[in-house]
Amino acid sequence: MNRCVMVCSAALAALGLSACASSSPTAAVPPVEHPAFVRVSLITRDVPAYLAAHFSPAQLPPGVRAEIARAGPVELPFHTLVVTRQFVRHLTLRNETVRVRVTDTLTNVGEGYVQGREQLSFNTIPVALNLNLSYLGLMSLEHQNINYRSGLARPPMRLQQLLALTPGVAHPQPGETYGLTLRWRRGRITDTCKAAPRFYPARRLLAQLPGRALNLKCAISRNGVVRSRNRTTYLSAYGIFLIMQRRTAAFTARAKILSIRGG
Repeated sequence: MNRCVMVCSAALAALGLSACASSSPTAAVPPVEHPAFVRVSLITRDVPAYLAAHFSPAQLPPGVRAEIARAGPVELPFHTLVVTRQFVRHLTLRNETVRVRVTDTLTNVGEGYVQGREQLSFNTIPVALNLNLSYLGLMSLEHQNINYRSGLARPPMRLQQLLALTPGVAHPQPGETYGLTLRWRRGRITDTCKAAPRFYPARRLLAQLPGRALNLKCAISRNGVVRSRNRTTYLSAYGIFLIMQRRTAAFTARAKILSIRGG
């Protein structure tokens, strides 16, 4: 089971999300210093409280917040969403297929920022938890991966710089190209996404889904080298993006939406 946890959690980090946005600007507060390691029991005791303390937009670097504000105001139409997807991941080199159920609890914290709790289950057994703060689920701003079988977790990683973000990405249009460039401790990440020629009914993804969907093909580069290609889907009814396929040299992971609930 440990091997499956490592296999799945490294590749299936989703960009979190949620709504009930506040239109007032986020006040800056001093960043919370993260210890070298964090006890898993401390995190899982009260995950919402831990997210509130360590995954707040106010603790992001001022330059990151300013660049997001320049991209345009966003008010998401929900408070909390719970999205369940089934990922089927084929490992190219090992010729193995791994199925993992991913349940995202997305909380809107205003202005397009979303706190996410992404639980990974293998054969219905929860094995890992990914915590994140994202912009619309499209761009991860802070994340932390937790293995339930481990006593300690590495501290959260927070984005250092947001070097570029295409204005209007919060409301993508068919045929347009959107880009973002980030700087993490491990290097420079560039994500370039090309939107499909047209929207389609979201019910094609799940019968009860309202609104429209738009697929975007994204190339993710690290330090100038393409590391993965994603198919990301924008859901107009919720204003969020979900990764539905990820392809690298080592694996291909495809997702199916099983349910979305919340309001």
